[in-house]
Amino acid sequence: MTEVTAGSLLPAGGQEYDRARAHLLGQALAPGGTQFRVVTFAGDPASKARPRFSKEGRTYKTDADTAAETRTGWQLRRAFPQPWTGNLALGCVFFRPDRQRIDVDNMVKHICDAGNGIAWVDDAQITAVYGVAELDAANPRTLIVVARHVSSLDRSDVAKTPRARRKAG
Repeated sequence: MTEVTAGSLLPAGGQEYDRARAHLLGQALAPGGTQFRVVTFAGDPASKARPRFSKEGRTYKTDADTAAETRTGWQLRRAFPQPWTGNLALGCVFFRPDRQRIDVDNMVKHICDAGNGIAWVDDAQITAVYGVAELDAANPRTLIVVARHVSSLDRSDVAKTPRARRKAG
């Protein structure tokens, strides 16, 4: 059995290793799979903001959060002319420009929400997730790998049933 280390899954180094990182991440997300897409975009990785509440008690997103999701959606649209259906695995490597404390799960949630209707029909299709935060002050960026995922939890019905009408269980 081959020993897997952090360095073998995500090689240390700059942007010149992103292609190798994406290939290794795709293989880790979907062993033996050949169908995955890679998207890399420059800039400080965005994070999902906590929900805000109006005086009436309704939740809403800030304008900055909506704008960030729109920008990310346009980046994803270049790699996904049509949303993928079925089970998917999502891997994200967020190269931050500084050591500011930002939760990886909030950065992943941002990607999940931005990809709805663009890269996938609904983020409920994502049955495997991998998120990593790294430091690269010179070249902050986000590396995203989306792969077909085999799971006993079949999500092929997501495209047929809108979220509001799906029943749990």
